[in-house]
Amino acid sequence: MNRQDKKDFIQRLIDNQYKLLDEYKTNLGKRTVALPGYEDPAPIQDWRGIALWWDYKPWRAYQKWFPFSTELVRHGPDHRASGWLILRPQSKTPQHSHQDWGDKIILHIPQIIPEGDVGFWVDGKIHRWKMGELFAFDITKEHYGFNYTDQERAIFVLDFDRKEWGEFLEPFMHLEN
Repeated sequence: MNRQDKKDFIQRLIDNQYKLLDEYKTNLGKRTVALPGYEDPAPIQDWRGIALWWDYKPWRAYQKWFPFSTELVRHGPDHRASGWLILRPQSKTPQHSHQDWGDKIILHIPQIIPEGDVGFWVDGKIHRWKMGELFAFDITKEHYGFNYTDQERAIFVLDFDRKEWGEFLEPFMHLEN
């Protein structure tokens, strides 16, 4: 993709984040699965996903339920994984990093963010999602999500190659202390 195509893709994500949310709500609860590669059963019960792509392969069984989201992402970067990550109430994900995924940045598009103590810890700093604001981070850093509210949290995620996309995602890489 050339520079303008990359800018346009990021802008399409921004412009369509509420369409992603509408499609998610329409299909809420139909197709969540435990995330591959996490064997500890306690966190997995609370941390679920709806994958459109995983390990660079399309998950067609899920894509059929989310045609708008699938087409939006299909026209973006070659990515390892995309879809929704759902964190149930009063829970957190395991602390982890993705050293084996290469030099990537993951972009979060908030979909359902409950009021209260919900956020994302990256390398000792906290991010609090806000509806309408995208957030990106370096996947090689230790991180985990937490949701100490009484409602479910959902975010849409998509990974990008840092070398090709870093300058376009830099504005979304902000962490609090």
